[in-house]
Amino acid sequence: MSEASARSAREIAMRQVPPTGRVARDADGLEVIVSRSIPAPASEVWEWVTRPEQVRRWYGAFRGTPRPGSVHSVKLTAEEGSPTVRIAVVECVPGERYVIETAGVAAPWRITVSVADLGASSRLFIAQRIETAREAGEAGPGWEYYLDRLIAAREGGRMPDFADYFPSQRPYYERLAMDGDPVAWPAT
Repeated sequence: MSEASARSAREIAMRQVPPTGRVARDADGLEVIVSRSIPAPASEVWEWVTRPEQVRRWYGAFRGTPRPGSVHSVKLTAEEGSPTVRIAVVECVPGERYVIETAGVAAPWRITVSVADLGASSRLFIAQRIETAREAGEAGPGWEYYLDRLIAAREGGRMPDFADYFPSQRPYYERLAMDGDPVAWPAT
């Protein structure tokens, strides 16, 4: 391997973001769960996942107020071509959690967004129901990327590059979906 090739390989490896999420298996099947600690009260974090002005900065543009039964068209600003996806709000406990489903697609996604208030800080969770290990290998890196975008938008930092998450994180999430997440299993 030439020196230039070795340097290029090291640079790529240095950019790869290590995965942090889990894949849990329960009576309903598989669920990818990714979370981040945010040094802010839950009320502020809630605004970053529900208010159109904040959501636009890290995920996508939409109008209206998310509430049970509402349907929104969201233009995904970080995706190639900025596609639009329709989401339906299935459940919402203001300030704590909401559940959405993508609408008008063959296999709708069911996604839960929740905020745990830890006093001066909060923990934000995004969980997506999946059916296969391959889906885990796509959803996990995607949510890792989007949560890091939220943090960058909130802090005024540089937006991450999806190439630093995918495909390098794919094997991690696929393996968890196939073999189970040891964190999710009770200790023996």
